[in-house]
Amino acid sequence: MSGHQQINKQHCTDKLRTDYAHVGLYDVQERKAWIAKKKWGVVPLRVSHAKLLIGGTQDTSTVTKDRYLCYWFNTPNTGEGHVHGYPIEWDEGHLMVRIDPNWNYTTSRFIPNTDTARIEKNLNQQHAWGQRIYRDYLAINPKYPLSWHMIGPRAADSMFYIERTEP
Repeated sequence: MSGHQQINKQHCTDKLRTDYAHVGLYDVQERKAWIAKKKWGVVPLRVSHAKLLIGGTQDTSTVTKDRYLCYWFNTPNTGEGHVHGYPIEWDEGHLMVRIDPNWNYTTSRFIPNTDTARIEKNLNQQHAWGQRIYRDYLAINPKYPLSWHMIGPRAADSMFYIERTEP
């Protein structure tokens, strides 16, 4: 089943926007981003990634999520606090891309910690996808500074302020 057939179009769209905070999924097979729709009474940043997929809900996931890179898009002043202990300037916009050193999204296979060469290659691929998502958001010309980060399971797996762009 192709990625767009797994997307719950009742809850998401492929039209990227920078005017509200939201969660998103990046289909690594089709190289396409999907975001939570802005709906009356629902904060798109609080929607679960799984809810964007057919079969997923706010509380339960679905195995098809394993082919999607998850991310959060924060407009200015929609986040607070530190991320893995790292200070974030929440008065600006932020793209937070979830990375997983041990999960290969392309093959849907686990990479053991002992296979450091494959983990490094995997992280480079995830970085390239994150950069593409960031560039797609920049193409919309947000009216505020925008930075992107890769957020791993632990602070040591994360990279903060990879790139920052002024309007």
